[in-house]
Amino acid sequence: MIFKMLTTSLCLVCLAINVFAQNTVDKLFILGNSTIDHRPPAIETPSDETTVPHWIFLLAEEAGYTFAAGGQYGFLSNFDDLNWFSQWGYDIVPGVWESDYEPFSDADINAIMLTTANFIQYQPAHLPYPLDESTTVIEATETVVDYADEQEPGMKYYLYQNWPEMDLMDEFPPNIPSDAEIEDYHNETTGSFHDWWIDYQDSMLVSRPDINLRLIPVGEILSKIQRDLIPDQIPFDELYEDSAPHGRATLYFLAGLVSYMGLFEVEAPANFVVDPIVHQVVIDNYELIVDFIWNELTLFNDANGDSRVFCSNIVNEVDALAIESNIVLYPNPTEGVFTISGSLSSYQIEILDENGSLYETISTDLSLHSIDLSDLPDGLFFVKIENLSNGEIRVEKILKLD
Repeated sequence: MIFKMLTTSLCLVCLAINVFAQNTVDKLFILGNSTIDHRPPAIETPSDETTVPHWIFLLAEEAGYTFAAGGQYGFLSNFDDLNWFSQWGYDIVPGVWESDYEPFSDADINAIMLTTANFIQYQPAHLPYPLDESTTVIEATETVVDYADEQEPGMKYYLYQNWPEMDLMDEFPPNIPSDAEIEDYHNETTGSFHDWWIDYQDSMLVSRPDINLRLIPVGEILSKIQRDLIPDQIPFDELYEDSAPHGRATLYFLAGLVSYMGLFEVEAPANFVVDPIVHQVVIDNYELIVDFIWNELTLFNDANGDSRVFCSNIVNEVDALAIESNIVLYPNPTEGVFTISGSLSSYQIEILDENGSLYETISTDLSLHSIDLSDLPDGLFFVKIENLSNGEIRVEKILKLD
């Protein structure tokens, strides 16, 4: 039997375990733009479904948490003037500050979310800011966090990684980007654009080591969901309404999912009923998407293995294979469908049943591959992973329980 000759590892459980109290972000003030709060949308919605706080509030409410939010539109070149005011209000989200009646220091805000323009990432954050060459992204952010920390010491700061403008041959709308343009867009979002935000966070952590500053990789995860997890299942113009790009309700719901899990440091509630304004594909794949986002967040660490996202000590039971190759399996156990994610192009992967019979061979350049065991009986399955560069083989176990 092949498995007698291989060293099998412990069952890989990639769903992180929450081993601490809920992270306190119940009063959030946002210095942002339309990648967080897009109003009015091109197609009218019943409430504030094209805003991230709307969805964070509903998810928090379902989980039994409190959440209030407010904010204002602008760019860093506006925010570092420190003339902040309470511009954003919502139908259902409680507000956090009324600037007409109280100073910022009296609002008891415990977290600030900050984002930048999404068309400046061609320029490193330490060089002159394209919208105001008298400063830099780093200097403007230093001014913001220094002021906020004076007003309310000990706050948490979250960099909201948005998504970039589209570089298209034809105007969208009315034209829909080509498949090649969409692929290039997602590759940019998960590549050079994502790297810019990592460098931005790293620079701030060096500049202000005493500030608790986190990075929520919203744009990267949204592109991975569209490109890899549920590819070609949602028409592009049902996610984005233009090349800015402003989004539809579905895009902001996904951004809200990522933001909620990054802020509260827990998975989104499994029993959450997704509003039908969200695309049916997302509704049908809600649990899969939640598992994927949580896995992405728990593995988003720096070179020392410390989380870039979470303030608390998230424990993710990932063995050496996942750490070395970033390959993970989830959910485990599974009711039928599970996903393999990571650097899959460097490996050949085989799925075998407990008798060693081959069920599927995976060879792909994508970073995600879903396996459907729904038609197979419950039991133990094995995932044989071979490193194509050195021939090393590892075997992981996955349990199917209907």
